[in-house]
Amino acid sequence: MASSDLPEELQQQLAPFIEVERRYVELADAGDHEGAVRALETVLRQEQAVVQQMQDTVLSSVFERLAVGYNTLGMKYLKEGDSGLSLKFFQKADALTDPANLHMNPDTRLVLRAVTYNNFGCFYKSLGKLHTALQYLKRAQAIEEKNEGRCQNPAGTQLNLCALLSQMGKHGDALVHAQRALYYLHDKDGSAADSGAQQGESLVCVAYFNMGAEYEHLRKWPQAIQAYERALQNCGQDLGDDHPLTQQVAASLKQVRSKYQGSRVVHSFFRALWAALFSAPPPQPAAPGETP
Repeated sequence: MASSDLPEELQQQLAPFIEVERRYVELADAGDHEGAVRALETVLRQEQAVVQQMQDTVLSSVFERLAVGYNTLGMKYLKEGDSGLSLKFFQKADALTDPANLHMNPDTRLVLRAVTYNNFGCFYKSLGKLHTALQYLKRAQAIEEKNEGRCQNPAGTQLNLCALLSQMGKHGDALVHAQRALYYLHDKDGSAADSGAQQGESLVCVAYFNMGAEYEHLRKWPQAIQAYERALQNCGQDLGDDHPLTQQVAASLKQVRSKYQGSRVVHSFFRALWAALFSAPPPQPAAPGETP
């Protein structure tokens, strides 16, 4: 939040918010996300009268950081298995990114709304509420499609949709979302795009891996092999041969190659059997007095 060009009185009003943003960044960088969120909430409560008087989006960055903090904590508790606390923080992020919050820059609010919906999708998927999860992921996708180029991680949304639809047995639809993820992850010239959302695993690797899995479910063995090979190539480059995902991809590739070879053997057998049955000469009638 820049304040050097603002009137002195306004600078004094903004001073607590500028200081707490500095403190938020310091705590978040140290991994204390709860402390960072608590600091923002405390100042917003203490300066409630000032907040209500503020026009336009002067305090947008404060609310943006708080929305990020809520989503970070929601995912943290989801990974730890505390669904109650996780839901609490996602609900706070949902309320904060509501269109009624005019303190936030509209474009940034939509970006964070999509992040929140995406996280809600992960939350409900973890509870086995797949249809509810699908509704939230589709909301996130709708925002990202309308704001193409501004949202944080549309490829991640597509991969979440892919995994969810695969779990629901909708492998054709899941495949489409894996392909869309790759579209977002590559530049127009086909080279890999830089993504700040890659945390620990290459999203390109995951996208090719998911594509291979969906082709495998659809029993399209050559396409599955090709996708797994691309996944293995990217995993080796980005993650190294010893990474668990690389090893998982290698195992899947070996397995699908075996399935493909088996299917070719079976196909060859039945083709030969069919030829033998329908190309053999018809049986000759028995001679008189002979038993046919």
